[in-house]
Amino acid sequence: MRTVRLLVVLSAMVGLGAGAEDRQDFVYRPASVSFFPPLSTNGMEGRRVSTGFSLNVIGGYLGRLQGAELGGVFNIEEDNARWYQAAGVCNIVGNGFTGLQQAGVVNIVGGDVNAVQMAGAVNVAGERLFGSQFAGAVNLTGAAAHGLQVAGGVNIAGQGIRGTQVAGGVNIAGGLVSGLQLAGGVNIAEEFAGCQVGVVNIAGKGEGLQLWVVNIAEDVDIPIGLISIVEHGQFHVNAWASEFSLVNVGIKTGSRIIYNVFSVGYQPDGDSSRLFAAIGIGGHIPMNRFFLDIDGVYYSPRTGPDWFEEKGSDVLTGIRLNAGWQVTDYLAVTAGPTFSVWVSDRSDGSGIPFYNAPLFHSEGDVNVRIWPGFNVGLQLL
Repeated sequence: MRTVRLLVVLSAMVGLGAGAEDRQDFVYRPASVSFFPPLSTNGMEGRRVSTGFSLNVIGGYLGRLQGAELGGVFNIEEDNARWYQAAGVCNIVGNGFTGLQQAGVVNIVGGDVNAVQMAGAVNVAGERLFGSQFAGAVNLTGAAAHGLQVAGGVNIAGQGIRGTQVAGGVNIAGGLVSGLQLAGGVNIAEEFAGCQVGVVNIAGKGEGLQLWVVNIAEDVDIPIGLISIVEHGQFHVNAWASEFSLVNVGIKTGSRIIYNVFSVGYQPDGDSSRLFAAIGIGGHIPMNRFFLDIDGVYYSPRTGPDWFEEKGSDVLTGIRLNAGWQVTDYLAVTAGPTFSVWVSDRSDGSGIPFYNAPLFHSEGDVNVRIWPGFNVGLQLL
């Protein structure tokens, strides 16, 4: 992220003279008018002028702004600017900015931004952000961001964010995120305390929630998604038998307390043999060498001999309560009750469990069958 910050600062200084922050002899003029520098009321001395109001037909180049500035194409302040800048294309400030910046394309500030940047494409804060950035494409903050970043494409906070990042594509935080990262694509944080919500969430250490499709972290409290990979979490291979599937193999992967289940089961029965592909999510409660797992699982049943031929809509869901005993560091024995619900538009489900003792059974256009069951198995790794 140091590279990101360096690029931000360099981009902010493009076209600006050196040494402005060291020079204190600015000449104050209440108003300035410019067609295109140096065709202005300040002539060649624009960089030495501090003004309260600036009107630039095409563009203007001043030392400082202490009021409001309007530019048809661009506004450039070599040192600081405060209160209000608006330009058809770009605003560029060499050091800090306080107030509201509005540009049709890009705002670039080499130092801190206090308040609001709004741009059709890109906002750049070379140092810290205290406030908000709104951009159609990209927001860049070289140091920490304290507040809100909203972009249609990408948000980058070089040293973390305290607040919220919202992007249609990607959020990137080089340090700690205290708050929310929300992206239509990818969230990346070196560390977070709060929440990441995105198609893909990637973090180092996370205290809080990762939510959506894929969650990846070194360590995180609560990853909820289709796939969760946690380096310091859990990864286990399971094999078990149940009342409706004799042979099942699967994996559990996730954090220390929340995990995903992926499995395939097989029930031999001649031409009516069944396959059960399953996905689920559950919670893990450790108790020294004993543990308790509670999960909900969705099964996609397929009946032979043509398992993958479309034959109707069959759905099987279940809740499993498994107690486990860690026999060794790499082997545990598991067993517990289950509660299953069968829904089908073509079968009453009487042949699914090996006993026909439903708690509830309905017939009609849609068959629903509910029954209790059990499973027993082994957990490896």
